[in-house]
Amino acid sequence: MKLKIPIAHISRPSGMAIFAVMLSFCAWLCPDFGVLRKGFTVAEQPGLLACFILFSWYLLIFTSFVLGQQLGAAFSARRRIATNIPQLDSLPIYRLFTLLSAIGTVYTFLKIFTALPLLQAAVYLYLGQGNRLKNTLYEGYSAGIPSLRYLVLYSASLAIYRTVKFRKVTFLNVANIFMLGAGVLISSRLILIATLVVSMFLLTYGKQKIQLSLVKVAVFATLLFVILSFINSSRNRNFYENRNLSFTEASVSEIVTYLGSPFNVALGDARAIDVITPGRIGLYRQYVDVEELLTTNSAFVELHERVGNLAWPYIALVCCSMGFVFSWLASFGKTSLLLPCGAILYGATELWRLDLFGQGIFIVWFVVGISVPVFLAVFGKHRPAQRSNKTKLHFLRSPRLHGT
Repeated sequence: MKLKIPIAHISRPSGMAIFAVMLSFCAWLCPDFGVLRKGFTVAEQPGLLACFILFSWYLLIFTSFVLGQQLGAAFSARRRIATNIPQLDSLPIYRLFTLLSAIGTVYTFLKIFTALPLLQAAVYLYLGQGNRLKNTLYEGYSAGIPSLRYLVLYSASLAIYRTVKFRKVTFLNVANIFMLGAGVLISSRLILIATLVVSMFLLTYGKQKIQLSLVKVAVFATLLFVILSFINSSRNRNFYENRNLSFTEASVSEIVTYLGSPFNVALGDARAIDVITPGRIGLYRQYVDVEELLTTNSAFVELHERVGNLAWPYIALVCCSMGFVFSWLASFGKTSLLLPCGAILYGATELWRLDLFGQGIFIVWFVVGISVPVFLAVFGKHRPAQRSNKTKLHFLRSPRLHGT
């Protein structure tokens, strides 16, 4: 049995932003069955005013993304000069991102193991206290070479893309998957989910619909669940053991908490938006039930606490700009500029809980993701991307770049 997915409508910032909100809403509705942890004990009751405010917020995000995508597509239609941007299959691009990722990853591990003995780190992982590795890294942390480890998003995504497309396992592919695992181990699960989003975008680029076997989808979902479960166990095993939750219950709880608690926070604080706007950071916790351990609890609330009512024009400007850049970069065709497109796509996916567009990790992805292809285009030797006007116009008419 095949599952048909209109991928062109989903794999763009506007589609991913709404898709993520729907997942969060479904997780919020998920019952705890008297066992699961959800990140909150008392679910907020959706009042008319709170629902209207949240609906308007997410409608603004969706509309701004769509507007930006359409403007970017219209602007790109005027470009007729072939570019020298390296293609997505370019080996120099793959090697360069692998090199940069390796430098950042190795430097990061050296920094950790300079302050933390290797045996002690192994003990932390064995005891399910993997977060201590991350805490060691961020003691006296400053941006610089360690930030290059974030670029494993690109190198690992290319590794998955090349493995699936060419059906060939190479040393570089294995090395990048290994670096991805190391990055997830010392940093967060965010990089793993981001890599899966970007990889899927690269593999489905240019397609309107895809057909997936339900069996393969089930196998992939099971494999992903197992991977996330082991990652969660390496970090929070003691936390869940103290709550008498089994391995599977702990894993499901972590997913439900990650997805559902931001929606509960946004819904609860929408009722008190006039009080927390503007207010001191963390004031929202007095008006909604959410665990103290949770920090990325809603971009809606965080932005209102930080900039007040300017959160509305701010999010509109950011989403419109990112939608524009996404369409403009994608208009170059199947080039290496699809990598920063993927980063924008993931930034839109996280917008229900976190303004990733303003975070250092996204800035690294965005700046380096554009700079490396441009650098190779200027100083490298590549064939210009040959695209006829007919092909180009067909691409710009694709639903991928326009609103519904």
